[in-house]
Amino acid sequence: MSGFVFTITAAGLDALVDAQNSDTEEIVIAELGLSASVVDVAPTLIALPGEFKRLDMLSGQSASETIIHMTALDASDESYDVRSVGLFLEDGTLFAAYSRAEAPIFRKVDIATFLFSIDVAFTEDAGNSIVFGDAQFLYPPATEETKGVAEIATQDEVNAGADDLRFVTALKLAVRLQPVAQSIADGDSALQALIDALLARTITGSGLVTGGGDLNDSRVLSVLAASAADVIAGTATDRAITPGALGPIVKSLGLNGYVSVPTADPARLVLIQWGRFTAAGNGDTFVTFPIAFTQPAFSVTADGTNETNVDGRENAPRVRTSSITSSGFAVFTSFDSSCPCSFLAIGEVDNS
Repeated sequence: MSGFVFTITAAGLDALVDAQNSDTEEIVIAELGLSASVVDVAPTLIALPGEFKRLDMLSGQSASETIIHMTALDASDESYDVRSVGLFLEDGTLFAAYSRAEAPIFRKVDIATFLFSIDVAFTEDAGNSIVFGDAQFLYPPATEETKGVAEIATQDEVNAGADDLRFVTALKLAVRLQPVAQSIADGDSALQALIDALLARTITGSGLVTGGGDLNDSRVLSVLAASAADVIAGTATDRAITPGALGPIVKSLGLNGYVSVPTADPARLVLIQWGRFTAAGNGDTFVTFPIAFTQPAFSVTADGTNETNVDGRENAPRVRTSSITSSGFAVFTSFDSSCPCSFLAIGEVDNS
């Protein structure tokens, strides 16, 4: 911010005249007062209407007879708008004030550290007679997350390698590394022995892992993946079976369900199906598989009875083999009444 023309109050002018006539020492501006109100600034002001805060983190210097460059800092977590400001002397006298009605002079939010930096223009020749209080404006210290002020490390601090608060210059770093560089250049025996020992080590695969070698170059270790043909052949001993080669598994678990057996051939998955049904008395009952096979089931078995008479077991449900299809089968029973049954079927499906 710049170009704020402050009006000196009558009390401030008296103090200024005394300082300019050498009746007193230079006047000392110690605090910056803040107000959210629009103020009718006049020489008769003795206080800042609506003042809610004073900042004592204040410093500045004379730029000319009528202009002073001034900075102030508020590191609190407060939020506010400022429309009027006042400069206060050490004894609390309101020295000068400024107000703006059309928009806030500045706005502070709670997550920000506020830096107020302005060139103060006075209506009187005041610059050479004004100094600021003992409070120094402090820039934040530099950290890994915050920009700020930092100190350059001495050569001793660089050599010690323990200070994490100061910065290293290129020259001091070069001085610190010079013995190491010279040692390498001179062929330091201990360092060379360490390098030789590292280069003598090897990385070599074993089992299904192949490749490797010494550390003079980049090395690659690999494991061969078995193909579907390798899985079906079942003879290779140097390859790892992957899910892709073994094939998918489909399943549905419940009273009526199925599960596949991987065959390394998605087009011909072995599928086992099961379920429960009720066979009607004295006749055929057609049973539908949970899912259809790609061709008539290889084998179907079914059984069930409510009969407790041992002589009645001859009438238990029987699968009519000629009725087996890809979608189901028929069961015949000579029981006079219906009875609960279960079945087990084996076939194949195409899941490619």
